[in-house]
Amino acid sequence: MFRPKASVYLLASMVLATAALSACSSANASEENLVRQFFRASGLRDSTTLANFATVSFDPKTEGTVTDFDVTAVSPERTEPLRVVELDKAMKDAEAANKAFNEKKKAYQDANADAIDRVLKAETAGRKLTGADAKVQAEWTKWRDDSSAEAKKLSAARAALADSRPIAEMSLMANSGSPTPAVEELNGTLVSKDISVKATVRGADGATSEKNYVMTAERAVVKTDKGDRLGKWIITNIKPA
Repeated sequence: MFRPKASVYLLASMVLATAALSACSSANASEENLVRQFFRASGLRDSTTLANFATVSFDPKTEGTVTDFDVTAVSPERTEPLRVVELDKAMKDAEAANKAFNEKKKAYQDANADAIDRVLKAETAGRKLTGADAKVQAEWTKWRDDSSAEAKKLSAARAALADSRPIAEMSLMANSGSPTPAVEELNGTLVSKDISVKATVRGADGATSEKNYVMTAERAVVKTDKGDRLGKWIITNIKPA
């Protein structure tokens, strides 16, 4: 009867062990590749490359250079609605409301120009008004207060839209030179996850130390006629663990 030699069993065991080790090491392969690109571009201070997949950097002058790292954990993915389309409509509604308000305010101002002029002069001089001018003063004060409130609403709507667009746009662009996606294309979800990293960092003085970080990566997943379109992962935050 044929009996395989011990060396054959040993070789088979090594192959299985290597395969198992390879499977384990590749579990976070996509995250490792993203982190590797991030630290490499940061170490070279290559802002052009970083602009394709990160909104943050790891400054070698102040934070050091990462010479080696391990991805120790990846959190479950989190999802939230991508509100760009909704916020774009809210901004346009705010712009329309602000325009309508300003037209009414101007009409009132034109119809009461002389009285408003007296009101302004009296306010500058600290004089108290009575009669019809006092009524105009109260009305004009309300117009000014409402104007300030309308301006704040519009500013807040614009800021909310501006905050919601960059990550989604960057995620869906092939590179920094690609056309920016239209607002209508940004309808879907924003997915995020945390990547835990143990890194060997070399400081400006040449000394090395082990440090732990948590990096946040986000990407857009949008609806198209052909199904879901997956954006690329964007590193949006890195902090000490």
